[in-house]
Amino acid sequence: MVELMPTVYNAKQNKKPTKRKRIPKKTLVIGLAVVALAVAAVAVLELTHTIDLFPTKTPPPPTPQVIPGETNTDKGSGNTQDKGSDKGTGSGSGDTTSTTPPLTPSGNFVSNHKPNLGGTPAPNNEQSSCTTTPGASCDITFTKDGVTKSLGAKTTDGNGSAFWSWTLQSVGLTEGTWEIKAVATLNGQTTSANDALSLAVAP
Repeated sequence: MVELMPTVYNAKQNKKPTKRKRIPKKTLVIGLAVVALAVAAVAVLELTHTIDLFPTKTPPPPTPQVIPGETNTDKGSGNTQDKGSDKGTGSGSGDTTSTTPPLTPSGNFVSNHKPNLGGTPAPNNEQSSCTTTPGASCDITFTKDGVTKSLGAKTTDGNGSAFWSWTLQSVGLTEGTWEIKAVATLNGQTTSANDALSLAVAP
C-alpha cells in the first residue's frame, strides 16, 4: 500500500499579502492646511515688501532738466536759492552782494575847523578820518555857494576807517565858510553825516 505523505504547507505560500498602511485622512487635511497657511504667509510678506523673493530692478532716477534762467539746487549743501531772493550777504565770495547800507560815517572829518590859507596864524594843512562799514567807500566833501569840493573817496580798512592828509590848496578850498559832509557808499547804498561845525577858511 502506498502511504500518503502528509501535505506540508509552506508557511510562506499560505501567508496572505499585507496591505499598505494608509495615511489617515485627518493627518492629510492638517498637512495640506499647514502648507496653504505657509504659502499665504509668504504671499502676504511679499506683497507688503517685508521680504523680496523676486527682486526687480529699480529704474534709475530721471535726470533733472535745467531750464535756462532758473537757479539750480546747490549739490551737497542742502541750500537752495530761489529766484528773486536776496543775493548773499556780501561777506562771502565775490559773486554775491548785499542790500544793507553802510554804517553812518563818523570820525574827525577835519582836524582844524579854522585854518588859514596863508598858513598863519593857523596852518593850512588838515588831517581827516572817516569810520563806517569795513570795505565801504568813504568821501568827505565841502560845499559853499553851490560849489562842492571833496577829498576823494577811499575804501575803508578792516576796522572800517579811512584817512586823509591834505592842504586847503590841494582840495581847492577858498576863503569862506564850507559845510562838511562825510558820505559812505557800499553796494549801491549810501549813508551820510554832516559835521556839526563848518570849516571857516581865513585868508
